[in-house]
Amino acid sequence: MKRILALTIALFALPAAAQPLAKAPPVLMIAIDGLRPQEWQRRDNGLDLPALRGLAAGGASAAVTGVLPTVTYPSHTTLITGTAPRRHGIANNLTFDPLRQNADGWYWYASDINAQTLWQASVAAGQIVVNVHWPVSVGVAGLTANLPQIWRTGMADDDKMMAALATPGLPLAEAGPYPTGKDESIAGDEGRAAQAIALLCRPGHCPAAPPQAGFRHRLPDRF
Repeated sequence: MKRILALTIALFALPAAAQPLAKAPPVLMIAIDGLRPQEWQRRDNGLDLPALRGLAAGGASAAVTGVLPTVTYPSHTTLITGTAPRRHGIANNLTFDPLRQNADGWYWYASDINAQTLWQASVAAGQIVVNVHWPVSVGVAGLTANLPQIWRTGMADDDKMMAALATPGLPLAEAGPYPTGKDESIAGDEGRAAQAIALLCRPGHCPAAPPQAGFRHRLPDRF
């Protein structure tokens, strides 16, 4: 079965309006959960990954040493802070809940992070910072636009919760329906990518040559 690579997207350090674009190029950070670097670097495994390999060739990529535990939320928080889980405080996907009283709640809230984040450093430097679906991002202060990753039931009330927690005015209606946090389908990934593209190209955010060609074609890499 073919499946598009699941995307978690954060857009960092877009140049503020007063800064010359040539001196402050936009930075786009993409995390693909669970994808080992050797899988996309190899050419003999049958994976057709032109967009991903093109982004890596035209930008920056790195093989990293996984943290413990090697699961989504601790790993993504390490990427955003440069620190280990014992320092940043996100030690698992789910919160510590031995009595199971938290209804399978995850570490959704940025207030649980105990280290400085790339978001905070960029905001402090006067940059425009946009987030789409990065883990542990509910309530991040200072972002120009924030579509945090959170879900509960996957039902219609999750859309209301997102509208309440996201930056006012988001999700952008012109980008199409925004998927719930539990939607890990191809259509869900495409919906998040569409929001990322639309946010990159809002007035005052979009450079003359938008750095999102891979998103515009919905990152057509499949395995």
